Amino acid sequence: MKMTSKVALANTKYHKGKNLLSGIAIILTSVLVFLITSIGLGVVNVQNAAVNKVYPTWHAMYRDVSEENKGKIAQHEAINEYGLRQDIGESVLNEKDYILISYLDKGAQKLVKQTFTEGHEPKKSNDAVLSRNALKELGYPAAKLGDTIKIPIQIYEEDGMGLQQEMTFRLTGFSPDGKNQSERKIFSMLISKDFMNEIIPKNQRNYRMMVRLKEEAATSTDAIKDQVKEIGKNFDVIESNVVENSDYIFANYVDPAFYSGMTIIVGIILIAGALTIYSIYYVSLINKVQEFGKLAALGATKRQLRQIILRENLIVAGISIPVGLLIGIVTVKLVFFRLMSSIQNDIATTKVMREVLENGEVSLIIPWIIGMTVGVTLLTVVLASLKPMRQASKIMPVEAMRYTGQTKGKKKKLRKGFINLDLRHLANANLSRNKKRTLITIFSLGMTGILFVVISTVFSCMNPQQIARDSIAEDYRLNIASKSGDKMRPDLEWTKIQQNNPLNAEMMNQLKAVKGVEKVEAFQSITGEIPAIKEVGTDKPMGLSVGGISKSQMDLIKRDINEGSATYDELDSGDKVVATSYVTTNYPGIKIGDTLTFRFFDGDRSFEKEMTVIAGGDFAESISGYDNFLMSNDAIKKLSKNNLTYYVNIKAAKGQAEAIQPAIERIEESNELFNLKSYEEFLEQWEGALQMMTGAGYAIMLILAIVGIMNLTNTTIDSILSRKKELGVMQAIGMSNRQMKRMLQTEGLVYAGGILLLGVGIGSVLGYLVYLYAESHALMQIKIYQYPLLQVLLMIVLVIVVQLILTYATTTIVNKETVIKRIQASE
Repeated sequence: MKMTSKVALANTKYHKGKNLLSGIAIILTSVLVFLITSIGLGVVNVQNAAVNKVYPTWHAMYRDVSEENKGKIAQHEAINEYGLRQDIGESVLNEKDYILISYLDKGAQKLVKQTFTEGHEPKKSNDAVLSRNALKELGYPAAKLGDTIKIPIQIYEEDGMGLQQEMTFRLTGFSPDGKNQSERKIFSMLISKDFMNEIIPKNQRNYRMMVRLKEEAATSTDAIKDQVKEIGKNFDVIESNVVENSDYIFANYVDPAFYSGMTIIVGIILIAGALTIYSIYYVSLINKVQEFGKLAALGATKRQLRQIILRENLIVAGISIPVGLLIGIVTVKLVFFRLMSSIQNDIATTKVMREVLENGEVSLIIPWIIGMTVGVTLLTVVLASLKPMRQASKIMPVEAMRYTGQTKGKKKKLRKGFINLDLRHLANANLSRNKKRTLITIFSLGMTGILFVVISTVFSCMNPQQIARDSIAEDYRLNIASKSGDKMRPDLEWTKIQQNNPLNAEMMNQLKAVKGVEKVEAFQSITGEIPAIKEVGTDKPMGLSVGGISKSQMDLIKRDINEGSATYDELDSGDKVVATSYVTTNYPGIKIGDTLTFRFFDGDRSFEKEMTVIAGGDFAESISGYDNFLMSNDAIKKLSKNNLTYYVNIKAAKGQAEAIQPAIERIEESNELFNLKSYEEFLEQWEGALQMMTGAGYAIMLILAIVGIMNLTNTTIDSILSRKKELGVMQAIGMSNRQMKRMLQTEGLVYAGGILLLGVGIGSVLGYLVYLYAESHALMQIKIYQYPLLQVLLMIVLVIVVQLILTYATTTIVNKETVIKRIQASE
């Protein structure tokens, strides 16, 4: 073994305490780098594996495609595969449940992953395929292949659903039982092409056309989305009828936005981690420069000194990195399984994700991440060693033995003295003579604080409570379940219901009388058409639905307006409306400021009125519902002689939302036209969707916080222990133990203040900029800025408390030695 290696090994053993701190820092940094990339990519890979098992493989689906246009779209040079689905009609089981009857060609069956548990696809005119559950609902629980069954069907006609007729089919196959994700049971029935041709005339066919692009066109998620929208636009498919298979596309193609965002986040984390370990190593190695001076005096060359420093650090790294990787490998599996088990929703993808993990179909331990972790950590250790290596090899042996890490400027400065010396001046003197160490520690920990505030801001803005509130304004919403064009149930037409609307004054009083209900507010809706504007690709007038808003909602309307402007008085005037995103997206011919003739349908009559479009925006569902224009509630009431109340919002008194639910549900059950939704339903849905993301994010931040605390611990301990002699001298001339603690606490609070100034100050600004970007690009359901006050206060308290505890603990340890021993200390 070479002399330099022997000395490096001996130094490693001799400086056990300092190397232990450095080793722990390297371990934690290795864990941090490994967990960041493993958890981030692991979540994506597991979710993508589940998506590829569950989701269909088409890139986009075009709705309402005519017989003529489906051939043109199929010939487009960018399309590789396509499939056609034609919905024939429905078999209504009850007021909520039904069987959707459809024809799927070979291409569609392939793209939707159509399978049969028994039998085969329909071939002859009267062939059919259903699931076992659907057959039970129809009264055929024991049906076998080849059996003949009779099914009541309502055929889709040009103007709606036709009269019910009973048809006979022969079972040629069974499809898998699907899991309905809502209260409604929607089953599917597959029929043959011959049956479709017999029932639906060519000029009335409106296919759902599923397409898959060629490889050269499907280069990224952005490329696919742009291409399918362009194709739809060229063939008269309105944008709202272009349905992207977003989850499947994301799972199988490069998403530039995702990977650029991921790169930025990982880059910031790696910089913060690298600065942290650099700071720890730099502070730990400052005092070793004196020893290197002694070695130089004994004859060691500059090259040998550099080798000794580097090899000692690499020995510590060589022991620490494998330990860090082992901890990271164990932790990533525990974190993943804990996250998956904590998700309570029953979404099919979540279930498959658990199966993927349990079956080991996706590896959480990726070799290149292990290699990257080793490389990044070793590079950081080498970079942290450069400064002491250069310093020890440059200065003379006598200077090296007196080296303390204090910065010396090129110009000689007069030392500033004080007539009255107090604890604050003493603390400032120590911090200023070690400026570089102070700044490196503050900056590295400040980066951690910045990242914490930015991520916390994103999670605060992804607040599931706020997202759920965008879907439903109050605790409950009771609306009318109307249906247009059903010849079997003409009483479900909105124009019929409004003439004898069950959401009348009596019902409103009944709702208000429920104990625990604080507020009940009714909202109006009126339908019609715009004769001058045609539905895209047809000669039919554009359908019209105008919804009402209350004065209290006007601030939300103004927030989401992106064209023009509006006041409540204008919307209450009776001749001005605001266009929703459906209109602004699909009908670019309608401009802000246009005056259009609206033909309203009011019960059995219709009438026309000139209306001016004064603004447009993308409004929350809780405000706009599915209406394409908005005006005030009172203005809509004046347009009609009938009761246009389409839904009511029900607000419970504080803490009474759960208590009033049974009474509200009984009211819903009293009339088949009523449909009830609750805030808790939406909240549960969004909490489940965001649970994994926030859990993984805060798990990573916890590791980063531990690394940061290690940095603060090392700096505090090194600062105090390296000054034992100095502190002993000051106590010998009269400084009390209490004064020493106060002085060191003042130094610690300067560190804490600098860290918090960077973390809270810059972090808050960057967090707001990230929010603006996410809000403008409609990312992660972020619409409203919410400052992470609780998380920031927690960080402030944690930093201050940790610093005070560290100062107290280290000074207590120092005070266990006598003043004489401390003055005699060599370090």
